[in-house]
Amino acid sequence: MFRNILYKLLLFCIPFVLFGNEISIVPIANKNINYKSKIYSHDVRLIQENQKFKCKKYLNVIDLKKNKYYALHYIAKDRAICAEDVFIPKSNTIRFKFGNLEIEREGTIVKETDEYIKIKSLDGTIDKIYKDGRN
Repeated sequence: MFRNILYKLLLFCIPFVLFGNEISIVPIANKNINYKSKIYSHDVRLIQENQKFKCKKYLNVIDLKKNKYYALHYIAKDRAICAEDVFIPKSNTIRFKFGNLEIEREGTIVKETDEYIKIKSLDGTIDKIYKDGRN
């Protein structure tokens, strides 16, 4: 009797061992994420999956909350987010002084003259800041 129970238990467990049905936690996109847009923690949900996606390494949600991640390409809704799909941008902070006033912004300097400074921000918009304080 004990032997029959042992054989049934082994027959039940063998397919799980052979086919490697390990359960892993996978980050899935809640909504469509555009190219070079910031990925927030509320844009990602975690699910337990048996099947493997095409990712070698998944995005860690703890790191997502600590760092600013941006998408390398368009990520469709309900798709797994891989570590290769995202990047951490370089810190492109610009400091410039106007007398006693010091301004720090993220972006790159496009043009600087005696009257104004043009700055291109991370989202692609160009801001023109006059040195005399006018808009």
